[in-house]
Amino acid sequence: MNIYLMDLKKVCCAVGFKKTTIYKWMNAGEFPKSINIGGNVRWASTEVEKWIEEKISESGANQQ
Repeated sequence: MNIYLMDLKKVCCAVGFKKTTIYKWMNAGEFPKSINIGGNVRWASTEVEKWIEEKISESGANQQ
């Protein structure tokens, strides 16, 4: 598993939602918290991927 830091643009692209929705979910505790490094906001790729997998699992989309 490779871990890397994602900026907001990449997070939005990965999940398919705009930044306002991402921050709304973060504030509600429904999305991984960001990491602030040197004034830059980033997300751990593994946390975003885990969130995506959980949403897929919850929807039942991966069930045959």
